[in-house]
Order: sequence, then C-alpha cells, then structure tokens
Amino acid sequence: MRNRFGTLLLFGYHMQSSRSTLLDLIRIQGAIVCCFFVVGLSLGALPLYISKDLAASDTIVGVVIGSQFIASLVSRIFVGQLLSTIGVRRCVMTSLIGLSLYGLILGTTNFMSSGTITILIVARLMQGLAVGVLTTGAIMWAIHKLGESSTARVLSMTGISIYGAVACGAPIGILLFTYVGLGGVALCIVILAIASALSLLSVENSQAPTNKKAAGKAVLAKVALPGSILFLHGVGFVSIEAFISLYFSVSGWSAVTLALSLFGISFVVVRLVVGHLLQGQHLARLVMMSLSVQAIGLVSLAFAPTQYLALLCVAVIGGSCSLTFPALGAIAAGRCAVHERGTAMGFYSGFQDASYAVTAPVIGMAIHQFGYSTGFILAGACALLGLLLLSKIHR
Repeated sequence: MRNRFGTLLLFGYHMQSSRSTLLDLIRIQGAIVCCFFVVGLSLGALPLYISKDLAASDTIVGVVIGSQFIASLVSRIFVGQLLSTIGVRRCVMTSLIGLSLYGLILGTTNFMSSGTITILIVARLMQGLAVGVLTTGAIMWAIHKLGESSTARVLSMTGISIYGAVACGAPIGILLFTYVGLGGVALCIVILAIASALSLLSVENSQAPTNKKAAGKAVLAKVALPGSILFLHGVGFVSIEAFISLYFSVSGWSAVTLALSLFGISFVVVRLVVGHLLQGQHLARLVMMSLSVQAIGLVSLAFAPTQYLALLCVAVIGGSCSLTFPALGAIAAGRCAVHERGTAMGFYSGFQDASYAVTAPVIGMAIHQFGYSTGFILAGACALLGLLLLSKIHR
C-alpha cells in the first residue's frame, strides 16, 4: 500500500517507504545539507575576509579555499575501510563534531594578530576531512535504508542537498560576514553542526560493520572515466562559487548576492523539472547536454558586458550543474558490485574533491595574472574536454 508520507516532493521523485524510514532519510539528508551549507558559508565569507580584511591575493584565496578539498580527497583513501570498520552512523556523527570544531577554530581568527592564514588553512583541512567522511557515510547510510537498487535516487537526492546547500549558504555567508563578521559565520557553523548531530541520535545504524573488503585498485579503475568527467565538470562549479563574488565586486556590479542565489535556484529548478530523466537509460546524453550548456555559460560569462547578462550566465551555469553529479554517479555505481559501492562512491566523490582542490588555486593564479575572463574561459575549456572523455562511455 502506498504510504502518502513516502512521497518526497522536495526532491522531485517518489519513494516507497514507511514514515519512520522517511523521517530517518530526512535527518540523514539534513546532515548533508548542514555539511554543505557550512561549505557554502565558507565559500561566501572567506574569499571576502582573506581579500579585504587580510589584504591577501587571489592566489592565497585559492590556496585557502582549495585546502578543504585536498583534505576531502585524502579522506577518500580510507573512508571505505572506515565505513566497514566503525559503521556509517559513527562516521557521520564524528564528522559533524569535526565541523563544529572547524567553526570554533574559525572564530579564533578574530583574536589573532598574526598567522591567520595558517590557522585558516588548518581549519579548512579539518573541515575537508569531515566533509569527505560525512558525504560518503551519509550516502551509504541512505542506500542501506532504501536498498541497493535505490542508488540513483539517493545520488539524485544528495545532489540537490549538496549543490543546493552550497548555493544557498554562499550568499548567506556573504551577508553574515558583511553585517556580523567572521565570528558570526563561525557561530552559525557551530550551532548547525551540533543541531544536526543531535537530530541523528535516534537514527539507527542501518548496516553492521563488516570485514568484507573491496579491491581498491579495481574499483578505482571502474570509476576512473566517469570520475574524470566529474573532475572537469567541477572546475566550472568552483570557479563560480569561489570567485563570482570577487568578479562582481571588481566589475563594480552590485548584485553579488543575487548571482549566488540564482546559481542555486536554477540548479534546484532544473532538478525538479527534469530530474525524472535520471531514472532513464540515457544518462550519458544528459551529461553531454549539461557539459555543453556549462561551457557556453562560462565562456559567455567571461565576455558579459553588464551585470544582467552576467546574472543570466550564472543562472545557466547553475542549471547545467544539476544533473551531472547523479548521472555520472549512477554510471559509476553501475560498473561496480554491490559490496564495492561504498568504496566506489568514495573514489567517485574524490574526483570531485580533487577538482575543487586543484581548481581554486589554479584558477586563482590565472585570474591574478590574466584577469577573471581568462579564469572562466579555462573553466569552459575543461567542460569541453569533459565532452571528449564522455564519448568513451557507451551506455
């Protein structure tokens, strides 16, 4: 019998589940939302803090922003084994505690007269480890709750949680930093992380720890191609999230917050309107369309003469990011055995982390040397390269 509470309209698709399972899923996804809302807060506030308050260069901005993603990438090496050893619940809870500690460290920078950049990098490394473990843990927790056949739906739901939370968190981070400073951002992070951890106290671990191991090299080989395409796709996402606020500021445009908001809104709208296509048999075609639109949007943004055209480009880019992560993730998971999928999702997400880690400093250096237009053109070229790799996927 269909349970009317089993329809999760927020994510644009239907799930058959009991009320208790649905509530558990909402709280698990809430942890992902919290985690990436914190990422968004940081992406909104830290570039402005580093650039304006600390008077550091765009290269330093890129290094600090990218350090989180380096740590997340490192976590992918051991997260599969960690999930098998201590279970998904403990991994997620520990990660939320790590996020609260990140907020506390971030708050101490207001009281420092020197060494602030170093402390920020240490804090971002801690955040990165927490994000990497939490993301994979929460994905596998949800899959265990719904069954292995639900992998594509869980990735679709997680994609909205991740990108939507980041896109919403970034403009709020800007507003908080503008009106209450970095200390206010840090306090918000601590409160959110603790609240999310408390909400999960009554959610049971869905699968006992196991000693059955997946062969890491074999799994990595299976997800390498979709992961590489995800890597190239991520360049455009980070270019917008890390540098769009500075781009608008340097250009003398006032709609900084609106730009980041449109990015998130267009992402969610595309997912809700055409997200059902992720259940079809043409996932590679969806990725092709997404990368094509992303490339067009990024190159157009580089040459936008007014903030209104720039806003349109940002919205187009946001929509292009909507389907890529779950579509490629479903392709990657389909190449792996059931017991390999925790490790597979860790490696797959690791390509995204690697993209974010490399993109922020590299695009930052390109912008510092040649200007913002060059940075966005490079990001568009990466999307086109992703299209070339996509031609190797036959699905």
